[in-house]
Formats: sequence, C-alpha cells, structure tokens
Amino acid sequence: METVVAASHGVCPVCGKDATLKCGNCKREFYCDKCHQSRDWPRHRPVCCAWEIRHDPQLGRHLLATRDLVPGDVILSEAPLVWGPSIHAQNQRLCVGCGGQCAEIDVRCGKCCWPVCRPDCLTDKKRHEPECTLLARARIIPRCDVLLVIRMLILWRTKSKRWTSLTNLQSHEDSRGPGTEAHDEVMNISQHLGPIVAMAPDCMSVLPKICGLIDVNALETMPPEGSFAIYENASLLEHSCVANTRHCFRLDDKGRPRITVNAITSIKKGEHLSTMYTHALWSTRARREHLLATKYFTCRCERCADPTELGTHLGSLRCPCRNGFMLANDPLNPDTDWSCNACPGTVTSAEVAQLTDRLEEEVTEVMRKATPHTLSDLLSRLTVLLHPGHQHCVSVSHSLIQLIPLSDPRKLDLCKRIMDTVTRLDPHGARLALYTAVTLRELATCPGEDRLAHLLRAAYFLQSEPPNSPGDKLLRLIKLELSY
Repeated sequence: METVVAASHGVCPVCGKDATLKCGNCKREFYCDKCHQSRDWPRHRPVCCAWEIRHDPQLGRHLLATRDLVPGDVILSEAPLVWGPSIHAQNQRLCVGCGGQCAEIDVRCGKCCWPVCRPDCLTDKKRHEPECTLLARARIIPRCDVLLVIRMLILWRTKSKRWTSLTNLQSHEDSRGPGTEAHDEVMNISQHLGPIVAMAPDCMSVLPKICGLIDVNALETMPPEGSFAIYENASLLEHSCVANTRHCFRLDDKGRPRITVNAITSIKKGEHLSTMYTHALWSTRARREHLLATKYFTCRCERCADPTELGTHLGSLRCPCRNGFMLANDPLNPDTDWSCNACPGTVTSAEVAQLTDRLEEEVTEVMRKATPHTLSDLLSRLTVLLHPGHQHCVSVSHSLIQLIPLSDPRKLDLCKRIMDTVTRLDPHGARLALYTAVTLRELATCPGEDRLAHLLRAAYFLQSEPPNSPGDKLLRLIKLELSY
C-alpha cells in the first residue's frame, strides 16, 4: 500500500516568496496569490497537464500520460458538460435545481412545477431557467428520467459549444438501431417527451444520439446521489479491468459534480490512462458481456485473458472429479469450452452459462431476505458447484460476515478469503473501497487479529469517499472506534 504525503507549501515561481496556494490541476506548483498564478500560466501550462488525447482506429480517442506519474498525482479535474438524473431513474425523486434527493413531496418550482428539495434551491437561475421555460411551456409531467435528455436537447437546439464537445464523444448509433433494447428505450423516452416532440418534431432526429451519448459516456456521480454526468476529457479514459486511475466527485461553487482523476499506481510517460466500466467483482464472462451490450466492445486486458482472473477464480467451477476446477480454455472467446485442471473433463460455454445464471437467480432471491441461516445454507450449496472464490461465493460471504457472531469460526476464514480476492483485483481501493473497508472492519473483530491495523487500513481506503456517502459515514464510525 503506497501512501503519498502532499506538500502543504512551496515557493512562488514568480516572486520567490513562500506560497500556500496550490495549482488546482497538478497540485505540484505553489503561488502566493492568484495574480501570480495567472502570470505563470504560460510557463506552467506545458508541464501542468498530465495527459494528451490520441486517436487509434480500434480504441478511438483516448488519453496517454505525458509525464511519469506516481500514486496520488492529479491527472485531470473538470466540470461536466452536462449532468442530471439517469435515464433509468424512473422511481427517483430528485431536485431539478441541485440534483439532490427530495425529502418533501410537495415542494416544487413555482414556474415549471418540477420537484425541488427546498424553496430556495433555485437561486441560481442560470442553471434552471432555460429548461424551466421549456418545461412550463410543454407542461410535461415531472419525470426524473427525461431531465438529462431535455438538458441535452437544449444544448443541441441552442448550438451550445458544450453540444459541440459532446458530439466529439462516441454514441454508437449504428449499433442502437431498430430491434435493439437501446432503440426501444429511445422510443419510450420520446413518448414521455411528447409535448416537446409536438412543439419541435425535428428533435426526434437527435434523440438516438443523445441517448447513445448518455449510455456510452455518462458516469454516475456522488454527490449528488442519483445523478449522471458527461465530461469532455474524463469520458475518454479507456476501460481496463486492471485500471491505473481512480476518480471522485465534489460539488463546485456552481453546484456541479466536478470530477478529479488521480493515478493509483506508477504510470510511465506514454502509457494509456484507464478506468473500469464494470463491477470489479464480476467474472470475466459477466464483464465482457456487459461491455459488449452497453459500450459496444469486448475487453482483452490481462485479467480477461487469464483463466484464473489473477488467481481469484471469480468464474471457476468445481469439477465433478472433486480434485480440480473448470477453467475457460480461451477466456477471450465467449464460445470456448471449459476444461478441468486436474482431469480430462470438459463442459461447453453454454453449460457454464446455464449453471451460473441459474445460481445467480438463486443468490438474488436469497439476498432479498438474508439471514445467517439462509446465507450459510446457500454458501454450502454454492461451494459444491463453484470455486470458493467464485463471484457468487464472494458475494454471499460478504453479506454473511456482517451477520454471523464473533464466535463463529467461519468469520475469520471468510474475511481472509474476501480480502485475498479484493487485494488481487483492487489493491488500491479504486473500485472496491467501501466493500474492502467493510471486510477489514469485520476482520478487526476476529480473535487474534490486529484490530488497530485493520481499522487504520479501512480508514485509508475510505479517505476519498464523498461527503455523506455510505463510505464517508463508515469512515466516521471507524474513526470513533479508533478513538477508544
């Protein structure tokens, strides 16, 4: 685990005086005031930016490091081009002003009648006024899932520079035509936008592009919870199941979810900058199917190419011979056969898919009303058919360790098995910080374990969690536990 201690002061390159104002992008240069920072920008700009955009026939536009980076270095920080509730947020009630959750059901904007979290949340008229006028005129029934689309329609209609930047991103319209779920989604959204479509029929021509831009590029933000945002440069981070960056969000002075991308490992000049588009604890088959269905490519990274998934066996099955496990012969081929590593036994990819999908349904059903007994029984049955490190076993184990008592001898073994998996897949906590911290906190309660070391490590993983998020709340609880 690498810890980077950032300097708190330096020397202003303009006047040579002691300085505490840090460059907001690279965090490496200090200034005595903003005036000197502006004067030094022509000199500092070439070395400040840690990335450049390149184009590849297969990858498309992507980012490369322009200098060597160490863990903790800020790679980029930017406000979104557009943000709002997800187009899949039908059941959420989010504020049309700040994007936060609305606790009061009867508080609304006085003009468009869309929900707000409090009456004074719309003091920033510039943010809401254009859409408010349109919503009031069209008299659309408030639905969170169409607000982001409406905001992008306004950018398109007004020929905004932000729309120009959005069109430089991939939308994969050619893969989202009639007969696809994506096309059905566009048709569904157009129905909810009926009054706007009636007023401006030509907007139907751009809806497929807008929905494609959202599905392919939008990132879920926290804060505000439940919102999605599209970024001009951060959206160009390519996918890798072994990513070298992490990102976090903070609300800026205009209430927008600003993204900051940091290096989580040493990155050499010229290396690709990557993030992860899927869940880190999904098996190779699940990750690659998700990427193909939603991002329109298949991953070929080192983890996907390894039958054991870096030694975790997240997708491995137990062979009936009981002496070995079934592994994919060619993990990059979805139709490959699977073979036992201890006997001549083989199964087809279809048989593997049928078994794992059936077990996933069973896991989902048990998780709805989980008890120590039902989870224990399910885990026993799963380990007869699957490797103990299989994603279904890990998922059930993580819930079980939070329910069984300290006296249960299984708790220590389950915690250590989970930690072995997450340490191999996400050693820096870029994707599984909360998941790992929960495990470490449970591990700290086990007899014979170093309570202080586990709690300190859990706190380290949670240090970048957004304010008031589940991770931040757990961090506060852990700090209390560390104080006594």
